[in-house]
Amino acid sequence: MILSKEFYDKCCPSYQKVIDELEKKIAEIEKSDDATKGEKVNLAIYQFSKRYLTPGEYWGHCLNYIELYNPKKVFDTFLRMDIIGHAYYHLYLNKRWADRFYWGSNYLKLDYFRSDFYWRYNTIYEHDLYYPHEHLKFCLRKFEQQTTKLPSKDLYKRCEEMMLLYPKIKAAFGDIDEWFQLLLKVNDVKYLKHNVEYRIGQNLHDVKLWKIYINYLKQNDQYKYLLGTYSKYCRFFLDDDEMKKEYQKAMLEHGPVHLPWENLLEFEKGCGMKEVEDQYSTPEEEDDTQSSDEEDLLPFDKSLCRRFYDTYKVQEFALPRPIILYVLENAGHRVLRKLFASCKYFFKKQPTPICHRLQTGPREIYRRYRLRTDPCDFYVDESLTLKRHSKEESFPKNIYITGNMFCGKHYAPLIDFLPKFYRCEAKFIRIPSGIHLSFDELKFLIGHGGVVELNIHSCILKDEKNECIALEKIMEFLPNIEQLYLNNVKITEKTPHALTSMKFYSKFYEIYIDSISGEPFDTEEFLRFLIVNKMEPYEHFNCVFIFCKEFNSEIQFLRTFKKLLKGCSTFVEESCGVEVFFDGDDVDSEEESGDELETDSNDSD
Repeated sequence: MILSKEFYDKCCPSYQKVIDELEKKIAEIEKSDDATKGEKVNLAIYQFSKRYLTPGEYWGHCLNYIELYNPKKVFDTFLRMDIIGHAYYHLYLNKRWADRFYWGSNYLKLDYFRSDFYWRYNTIYEHDLYYPHEHLKFCLRKFEQQTTKLPSKDLYKRCEEMMLLYPKIKAAFGDIDEWFQLLLKVNDVKYLKHNVEYRIGQNLHDVKLWKIYINYLKQNDQYKYLLGTYSKYCRFFLDDDEMKKEYQKAMLEHGPVHLPWENLLEFEKGCGMKEVEDQYSTPEEEDDTQSSDEEDLLPFDKSLCRRFYDTYKVQEFALPRPIILYVLENAGHRVLRKLFASCKYFFKKQPTPICHRLQTGPREIYRRYRLRTDPCDFYVDESLTLKRHSKEESFPKNIYITGNMFCGKHYAPLIDFLPKFYRCEAKFIRIPSGIHLSFDELKFLIGHGGVVELNIHSCILKDEKNECIALEKIMEFLPNIEQLYLNNVKITEKTPHALTSMKFYSKFYEIYIDSISGEPFDTEEFLRFLIVNKMEPYEHFNCVFIFCKEFNSEIQFLRTFKKLLKGCSTFVEESCGVEVFFDGDDVDSEEESGDELETDSNDSD
């Protein structure tokens, strides 16, 4: 039997009877040597699904046959999508299906948000950020890097609320009433429907949740959806006559509604046989990113600049001019945007182009307005893309970086770009390889304290004495850091205590430090620093420390440090990865290193 005995035993007698007939039919087909038996099994399940609510095990069985009987392992995508579409209507969603097969118009707002692969390697849209899910913070960071303009304050406020709500929803899963009330707090009808129906699909016998959901649909006057849900309930709980009467009364009051079933009940007959629209299809929410970004490129009108000086008129302000100039010189980018939008005069007095995303590349994919005659230098909203070999004069002067700096690119224009900046308040900074940075230049980039991701792993960073910089001196300017990639830094005896005394407002989920020099340090204190500031248990945390040859004379210390980190119970979770590498380390013989360490310790005693 395809269904588990536990599931089967909970079914009402009438449903058990139709399941017995289906199982018998499938068993007879599978016993035969017919080359088309996979198609016949699928057809049998399809015919069953037109009359009764069908458990997910049968839809999984259909997909298994597609894979099993395709000798070249080239799967019929359209047939697979058709099966998944039917499974969705029958309240069954396998999590991996959401990752691989059902993106786009059938966008589901589920609290687990697909997989790591999806959010790491695909575009994140704004609608991904308006409901609670396990990767919301990471999706927000990805969105901030991808967007061509500053996200709104309302979006940040919504994300913060949803990030606080998600752990509460997760913790309340065992209490259906509390869990449902928390879903209501999201104030998103689609989110509530998708998560309730997903949970029902995982356990069709959960009568309490069925009835809570039906009552919710009644109270919110969603009568067409209510009738469809009633029809599904009554095609699973075949012997629940009381619910059928309730359904009949609702149909007489609010019907008819199109239903896809072939075995319409007497009071459903007026509903016809037309296939119901996919409840999960949300055309109004389809990628709203396909908007004006794909409009035809509008040529830049060179006469605009010339006409500006002929037509502008200086406004009369109530405030004295010195105060206005003071405001301009000290205003943040949000205030400057409003001032620049209100009057051309402000930009003339403070010509600081605001750039939310600075990157390099061969071309800009979505182009709207051409900034210059150079065919590969473009501004799109507040995003500037430069060619690798852009001329120095193509780089705007006094540029104010507010969001991302070279995010997603591995090379930079071969020009000295730092002197071109008026101010840098970027949250994401990735300096490509080959760039020489002094500590003062680094402080100019990160001194505002709002950096979330800093990647200068491929840069050459030295202080005024051409020496490596101590880790704590860099971390002092990174109170909001979440992702850190460094190279050629020092860890000294003072470092761990300095780090534990610092206040960090975010939690780390990735630290990668290469070519570490310095001297032995307090390993217990350093471990304390990592534990206090790592991401929460259900989030990811990866940490890599690579020590340079200078530490070879302290091989025993390094082995102790490595053993301490690897043995820490905080880092044994599946989502955690902590690695320590150094010259002379045999990564393939952890146990030998431990034994050798223990032996050495005994000898010393």
